[in-house]
Amino acid sequence: MTAPHLIGIGRLGGQDSKGWHHVMIKPSHRGAFDHLSELYLIFEQDRVFYVTISDRKERDKKSWVKFAEDGIAEERKLHREVILAIEDSLEPEEAEEDLLGRDVVYNDTLIGCVVDVFFNGAQDVLVLATDLDIDLLVPHVDYYLLPARADSDVLHMQNLDELMAASGLGIVDGHLVETEE
Repeated sequence: MTAPHLIGIGRLGGQDSKGWHHVMIKPSHRGAFDHLSELYLIFEQDRVFYVTISDRKERDKKSWVKFAEDGIAEERKLHREVILAIEDSLEPEEAEEDLLGRDVVYNDTLIGCVVDVFFNGAQDVLVLATDLDIDLLVPHVDYYLLPARADSDVLHMQNLDELMAASGLGIVDGHLVETEE
């Protein structure tokens, strides 16, 4: 097994008296962090912990987390800096390649097909080509993607209204149309 390539998304601060760790997340990774449950802690001298976030909270505009694993606070005290990291999946996986060319349906309307998948530093993003020559970018997350149907090769989406409106698209009478801004 090879070690994963990791990208830093922030830093781990100190721990309070109730076991909460302060985390400082880069603004570009804030959205992704809010949905993460597992990540890596990189300590000095190439020491890495794979940890699970068991709880999180916001207090005084600061983010705090609790970890399921023990020993993090003790290890944290031994190092000047601890980097929070996630896997960098630059190389396409088989599952991503399997998405290419698949039709995409939203509200029983064919809106396009997947022509590309890329990683934006937080999650994979599907590039959907439409018949209107407008590409629609959709994060590959459960909020937008409905569970796959065993009997279908079509991707069914949900919650796309805002993304479509931002791209100048809408659905009228079961057809994809350009909207006026």
